[in-house]
This record gives sequence, C-alpha cells and structure tokens, in this order.
Amino acid sequence: MSEIASRRLFYLAAIAMVAIVLISAIALIKPTTTLQTPGQNANPKTIQVTGTAIVNAAPDKAILVLAVQTQAASATQAAADNAATMTNVLAALSNLGIDKSSIETAFYTLSPVYDQTTPSKLIGYSVRNAIQVTLKDFSLVGKALDAAVTAGVNEVQGITFTLSDTALATLQKQALGQALQDANAQARAAASNLGVSIVGPISVSPGYVFQPTYRTYSAAAEPTPIQPGTLQVTVTVQVTYQFA
Repeated sequence: MSEIASRRLFYLAAIAMVAIVLISAIALIKPTTTLQTPGQNANPKTIQVTGTAIVNAAPDKAILVLAVQTQAASATQAAADNAATMTNVLAALSNLGIDKSSIETAFYTLSPVYDQTTPSKLIGYSVRNAIQVTLKDFSLVGKALDAAVTAGVNEVQGITFTLSDTALATLQKQALGQALQDANAQARAAASNLGVSIVGPISVSPGYVFQPTYRTYSAAAEPTPIQPGTLQVTVTVQVTYQFA
C-alpha cells in the first residue's frame, strides 16, 4: 500500500471515531420523552384548605421538680450533708402517702466553688440533688411542696400540669377528627362557590400543638393553694383536594 493510501485510510478512521463520539454525546443529552396514557391527568386541579380543632381538657398529672443544694469545704462533706437532707425530704413525702415509684432522680451534680478574687481560689464544693415527683392526686401537690420545703428543699423549679400519654393520644385523635371535618367543610364550600365538584383528598398533613401549664411556687404560712386550670390540645391539618 502506498504512503498516500495509508494516510487516507488513517484520516478516514479518525473521522469515523469523531463521528462515533459525537453521536454518543448527542444520545446522552437528548431529553427523555414520557408517554402519557390517554385521559391521564398529569396536573390535577387542586384546592388546599387548613382545618383546625381545639379540644379542652383537665390535666391528669402534676410534675414537681424539687432540689436540695448544699455546700461544704470538702466534696465528701457536701455530699454527706446533701444526702442527709434529701433523706428527710423523701421521708416527708412518704408520710403524705406518696409512693416511691412516683419519685425519681432528675439530676445530681457536684462542682467546685471558687471565690471572686483574682486569681480565684477554691473555697469548697457544692452538691445539687433534684428529684421529680409525679402526682395524680392534685390535693397532694400543695402539701407535698410545703412538706418538702420544711424538710430541707431549697430549690423548687415550679409545677407542671400535663396529660398522661394515654389521655394525650385520645385527645389528639378527637381533635384530628374535628379538624378533618373542618377542612372537608371548607373544601366543599369553596367548591360550591366555584361551581366545581370535589373528587377527593390527595394529601393530608396534620400538625399537633400541646402546651403543659407551668405554675411557680412561693412558700406560705398556709398550705399552698393549687389551681391546675385546663389544657388545650390543638390540631391543624392541611388537606389538598382534587376537584373536577
């Protein structure tokens, strides 16, 4: 084969390779076409509404967080003093008929204490022992607070009135049903005004709001009065309906 023929064959092969590369690139960037079944509605006409429901209920549980803080020159002494005081507190609660199963440790800390000089100097140790008391008998709440303070509690982090898990779940279901009814009524009213008909819901997004009630505590000569009040469980649902 002559040199001219060899060069011609080389050029033809190079051109063929470039053509193959270009064809492959075009195939990669070519948009995909999705076939749609005849009569299928790819973009349904929709209307979105928000239904709301609020259910009121009395709390069935009170939570008290009571703490004893002690300070001493040594960590050992601070811990011992704290343990002795907390033992008195637990005994006072037991005398009211509060079962041990209703009391649990919330937190326990031991930390060094420094003075305000520069440089600071270690002057002792502080121990904080907090317990959480759960009561279902609200008549014991005020008595428990007063008895605990008398026995040595020097920190009361308030009282929280709330709902048990079972009661909260029941109220949420009740409120959800009412919120869905509200959303359905709104959607049908809107459809009627627009002169269209509702086909049915295609998406539902519920949201729940529940806020326990918090009460502060102040020591008094008379038994501390406790008023639990009422709680609210709020449910909102965003519902998207398809209409024709």
